[in-house]
Amino acid sequence: MLTVGNTEGASAGTAVPVVGKRVNFVLSERAYKELVSLSKGTMRSMTELVRLGLGLVKIAIEAERHGHRLIVTTTEGDPVKEIVLPG
Repeated sequence: MLTVGNTEGASAGTAVPVVGKRVNFVLSERAYKELVSLSKGTMRSMTELVRLGLGLVKIAIEAERHGHRLIVTTTEGDPVKEIVLPG
């Protein structure tokens, strides 16, 4: 169950359940193994990782629309790699 900041109609301290939608999709064996590995390595659920990925793709698409680029940098700000979405 997820809770969100909108607690309209709820008393103080009461969480409002959010109803989600179930999605089924097929991953290649390689993608599935990578998802499982990431899940174990980060101690996050596969669902959480998919949500995080969706959020990152949204950021990348919005940046691209505004003519911006996504660059991974070192802590000093030196570019390491650019993240480019497939066309």
